[in-house]
Amino acid sequence: MNQQYERLFQAVNLPNGSQLSSRFAMAPMVAAGSTYDGFVGEDDLKYFERRNQTGALLLTGAANVGPFGNAFGYGLGIQSDEHITGMKKLASTMKAQGAKAMLQIFHPGRQAKYSYQDEEKVYGPSTKDFVFLDYPVTGMTNEEVYEFVQYFADATKRAIEAGFDGVEIHGANHYLIQQFFSELSNEREDEWGGSREKRAAFPLAVVKAVREVANEHAKDDFIIGYRISPEEIHGEIVGYNLDDALYLIDQVAELGVDYIHVSQFGPTGFKNKARLGEHKGEVINEVVRELLADRTLLIGAGDLTSPDKLLEALNYVDILAMGSAAIVEPDLMQKLKAGAEDAVTLHVDDISDLALPERFYMMVGALKGNGSVPKETIEQIEK
Repeated sequence: MNQQYERLFQAVNLPNGSQLSSRFAMAPMVAAGSTYDGFVGEDDLKYFERRNQTGALLLTGAANVGPFGNAFGYGLGIQSDEHITGMKKLASTMKAQGAKAMLQIFHPGRQAKYSYQDEEKVYGPSTKDFVFLDYPVTGMTNEEVYEFVQYFADATKRAIEAGFDGVEIHGANHYLIQQFFSELSNEREDEWGGSREKRAAFPLAVVKAVREVANEHAKDDFIIGYRISPEEIHGEIVGYNLDDALYLIDQVAELGVDYIHVSQFGPTGFKNKARLGEHKGEVINEVVRELLADRTLLIGAGDLTSPDKLLEALNYVDILAMGSAAIVEPDLMQKLKAGAEDAVTLHVDDISDLALPERFYMMVGALKGNGSVPKETIEQIEK
């Protein structure tokens, strides 16, 4: 191994006492390898078998926890006990080479377009029409809000039974948890909406419910992570800014999670700067890391596709979540370990070697955003 990359292979201790053997993680990405009902498919198993040496921490793509939750057509589900059998196979495949296997749990809320096609209903914090959706959103009753919190708790128990090392609560990317925290999506005037503190009530209720299930049913080293989008800003339309996100991150950290995963995109997403608020112009991950102090760890993402970017990102975060690289160069970590950094490439000659699910073309848009994956590679995947 080239000495300059040794930092990437330093072990890291999580707050719960468990240890990761390196700083590498596989970012959570929907692979479209499951059945329409969210059951683990053979494509899922082959996809993760090919990537179970990508990092020390491996995350599944978003797994739906409840009804009216089909956002991707062929994404993972953990909404019933019947899903546990397939999840056991998936967890075992992910852990086969010594990595920690994490199940990312989520509900898409208004983003469940396939559920609307099938059932003509999707749920969100408030009844509202959105210009970017061609269907209406039904606001939850107070009783339904509590039911959705319970869906996350039940999913956590199933993840434990399936043998996962932990769960990541997906509070980012405009899905249900973020919708509750967003002023744009949440127009409630009860205990679940209004002030920033009340808009944080649903995310915090989910974290508490997951924590309680883990305390009762899992070993002490069960990992709980929380993913958050640090801003919701679209031009002049603002759901929340970094100041708001820092409030929520602080509250989540106090509840006892093992890491915060900041979801960011762009060619150097790991050093994106705040666009509004008290910390405008400051690097988001630096601000978050200072807030967390020694309470928990920080996972960063954002086009970590080269050895140099990985080294640079380690100046801002504790753990490096690779997305595009995990898809098209799943051997990156192993090549660095072997001193073969010159062999790291995003150019793919044999697409079959990547073991991508048959329907992965449905998800290929995520590879286009940062511009690092060559056009020729993307075209092969789309075929």
